[in-house]
Amino acid sequence: MSEKNILSKKSLVDFSYMFCSNLIKKGLGFVREIILAFFFGSSIAYANYLLLKTVADFFSQFTFGNALQVNLMPKFAKIFAQSPSVDLSKVYMFSKRSVLWMFIFSQLFQLPLIWYISPEHPLLFICLSLVLGAVISMNFFNSIFLTILQAKGEFKKHSYATLINVFVSTVLIYPLSFLLNIFGVVLSRFIGVLSLSLTYIKPLLLKNGEVKPAISVKDFNLSLIFLGNLANIIILIARFIAGIDGGKEIAFFTYSVVLINAVLTAIVVNINTLILRIISVSKNIKVILFSVLISLFVGSILFVIIKNYSYQIVQFVFERGLFNSSDTLNTSIFLREISWSFVLIFVATTLFRPYFTLPELYLNKESKKIAIPLVVIIGLVSFSLQYFGGREFSYMSIDFISSMSIVYLVAAILSFYKYYSYEE
Repeated sequence: MSEKNILSKKSLVDFSYMFCSNLIKKGLGFVREIILAFFFGSSIAYANYLLLKTVADFFSQFTFGNALQVNLMPKFAKIFAQSPSVDLSKVYMFSKRSVLWMFIFSQLFQLPLIWYISPEHPLLFICLSLVLGAVISMNFFNSIFLTILQAKGEFKKHSYATLINVFVSTVLIYPLSFLLNIFGVVLSRFIGVLSLSLTYIKPLLLKNGEVKPAISVKDFNLSLIFLGNLANIIILIARFIAGIDGGKEIAFFTYSVVLINAVLTAIVVNINTLILRIISVSKNIKVILFSVLISLFVGSILFVIIKNYSYQIVQFVFERGLFNSSDTLNTSIFLREISWSFVLIFVATTLFRPYFTLPELYLNKESKKIAIPLVVIIGLVSFSLQYFGGREFSYMSIDFISSMSIVYLVAAILSFYKYYSYEE
């Protein structure tokens, strides 16, 4: 068998592992949310926890997963291509310092938020903040070395590593929530992240080599990180707006997002991953447009189903335990109101992906031209809704995600034009 065929076969196997593990992770995440609905419903304590977690999740958009892959993957792929024997001690030292600063930085945002919402049990929420800060920090640490695994071409090991995190936290969430209430939810996440570190990250640090690469803050392009995670950032800001008044609406918003994401990410994101793999090899406009049509088609069908059967869907999935009929009604309202926005968001995400296949030097230079105006627009939309919207925070979250889904689609069209017009 030729070397080209061997590489093609390995690439297909690697993709299969990533595709399947992603589907399993989405399924486990969905089960996790059903368990949370069973135990907590729309209680004020759970709503306050979701608000606190939103801050932690926002940090994660800049420190985990795709955010790091875009910045570190090209660098380490070149290093491993030149020398398979690599000593990661300098990377470890940078990661260790960053983890400490990240933990401190997260508390500077989370602790004032606890003071602002004034929960019934402030000491419990301080403990939640500390553990969430630890989860953010460890996620950043893990993500650096998971990106290195991908750069080495060990996609099978990467798939297992990310899966074990979700699997452990999902298995533990029921007993820990039963025994420790909300603290058990955070503890399950912490144990999941820790299990990943001990099982897959620690062995990487024991290997010695002749090459000792280092990383620094200069290796991270904030504009690229922002654009690569813009869809999640929009959703998180909307979720934060839904809960900033201390009410229950953030729970309804979160449950409705979970339902939409379960379908769209399982189908559209995995198809887009396959498309991205194809266009990474060569520019193929027809394949990209076909991917956009699939996203639009699947999203439109989901939109029609939700418009007609939102109450029945929420009732079937969530209505058990502390999640009652009133919660079903409120969640179904949010589900109907935001469903069309998610169709636009997923179409925009599909259209944006080709932009990230452009050369690294071009992206580092050009990404600010899209990212900076978007940051300004997000700020203006948030300010306008708060001072001129005339609606409660819960409904302002719907207005925000509706407005930003349109802005995101326009930005995606612009990015696609840059991709289309780019010449080597």
